[in-house]
Amino acid sequence: MVRTTVSSRERILAAAFTLFGRYGYKRTSMEDIAREADLSRAALYLQFRNKEDIFRDLAGGLHQQALAGAKAALEREGALADRLRAAVEAKTLPMLEVIQNSPHGSELMDEKNRLCGDLATDSEERFREMLAGAFADADAAGEINLAAAGVDAAGAAGLFARAVVGLKEPAGGTEEFRRALASFVGVFVRGLRPGVSGSSA
Repeated sequence: MVRTTVSSRERILAAAFTLFGRYGYKRTSMEDIAREADLSRAALYLQFRNKEDIFRDLAGGLHQQALAGAKAALEREGALADRLRAAVEAKTLPMLEVIQNSPHGSELMDEKNRLCGDLATDSEERFREMLAGAFADADAAGEINLAAAGVDAAGAAGLFARAVVGLKEPAGGTEEFRRALASFVGVFVRGLRPGVSGSSA
């Protein structure tokens, strides 16, 4: 019984993901989702109360996957700049690609902001905590010098996260985002390296 329930839920989410991308949120009905998932409407409503619940579940899953990828990137071996870049890509690109690959990307983004603002806020807070840990570890290892830059780990994480937001909607798509991100991370980390003074000349 449990196996069937999980399978049905996954089929519903997969069907909704396909239909939201193909037709947009507003034009997709619960009946459409049930048909795409090859389930009855009754079976669909056993899993989800409404379309909003399905959308939030999808968004929540994307956020969880993105954060897991970011955490793995920050915890691996390698230079801080490389790990930061990989973490931001892991957190940002899945959602960015969903929006950019759908002809209804603007609508999906609007609905995400309307229905899932709390999920996005929680995701950003958790990401900043991960970043703060990475900056603290790099500082302890001597790779960067937070005191010389005039910030602590939490402050560096907050600055970094806020700046990354401005890179999320490049005109050239994901490849331009990757290039802009690489340049930004390089500049940011160089400003935190040992010997860099926090005062301006």
